[in-house]
Amino acid sequence: MKKRKVIQNLAFIFIAFAITGYIFLFSAGNNADDDQLFKWITSDTGYYYYQNNPEILPTTEETERAHDNFMRIRFNKKAADVLNQDGHLPKGIMFPDSSIIVKEIYSEKTGAAEILAVMVKLKGAPNSNKDWLWAEYSPSGDVEYSVSKNGKACVTCHKSTYDNVRIFELRK
Repeated sequence: MKKRKVIQNLAFIFIAFAITGYIFLFSAGNNADDDQLFKWITSDTGYYYYQNNPEILPTTEETERAHDNFMRIRFNKKAADVLNQDGHLPKGIMFPDSSIIVKEIYSEKTGAAEILAVMVKLKGAPNSNKDWLWAEYSPSGDVEYSVSKNGKACVTCHKSTYDNVRIFELRK
């Protein structure tokens, strides 16, 4: 019986960490680092694909310069909860803190993801830009674009009326 209680408690702690990971990882005034951010996005479970469709989509001419030929986008539950029935963010709505958006980037439609472009909403984090943390990783966690760069290479393209998330204006 004690063993079962310990397992239940550990499961509860893991779920609480995944849902509100930033509370434990990022105390006020501290910058998020790449390892912490990668652990957070990979420990979160229950991602929802864009428009509930796991299909790998071609990028647009406008985005392929930065994000190769194909993509698949997923949202954690916190982010997905504010999307409408069509899988879009309604105008004027902002994603809540701890929203995670992962764009899986592919060179070929039938290949494996090569890059994970990540946006994590964390208002007030010292290394956030437009209230988002921005990073890119290989699927194994190697840093391709560090969160320490404050998204400077990202925000010039991510001007959007949809809380800086471009997919909603590029694919309707």
